[in-house]
Amino acid sequence: MQARLDGLLGQPLTFVGYAADMLTMTFGPEGHEYHLHIQCSYRMATKEAILFDRIDYFEPSDAQCEKWRAEGLDELDFPDDWPDTERRLFEQVKLLCQRLNGMMVTEVAVNQLGDLTIRFATGETLLALPMSSGDHECWRFWNDALWPDQHMVVCGDHAELNGPGEQRRLICE
Repeated sequence: MQARLDGLLGQPLTFVGYAADMLTMTFGPEGHEYHLHIQCSYRMATKEAILFDRIDYFEPSDAQCEKWRAEGLDELDFPDDWPDTERRLFEQVKLLCQRLNGMMVTEVAVNQLGDLTIRFATGETLLALPMSSGDHECWRFWNDALWPDQHMVVCGDHAELNGPGEQRRLICE
């Protein structure tokens, strides 16, 4: 696993997005991109602050909270539902997208439990932390130029290569 992830070293982060609460990231030049989809717990932080976390998908955006306060609502009176587009995660990911310039990967590591750490030259650190003990996909990594149709998939209890040359093994192997 680590050998594949080492390809990220020196690569720029070129895209950050989401599909519901799944974080999607792209690294490297067009035509040779590395892709990372994270479906487990994740966090992007600096040494001083958490920029966003998966749980932010379930929180209203700062802009939505300001709107409710302007309407005279106290935080305890905020509605339980709000527009899907007004989620804190979406707001924070959009802010990160505005400052991708210089976000080069300086360190990448994965441990025996599938915990993924990516550090950037600009000071941010991304953590992906599998929180399942079973056969549930936690994160996936691939590069179609290097490994056509083959994805590295980390689940709660194993890691596998999906596609040609399929392999399944325990994470701690």
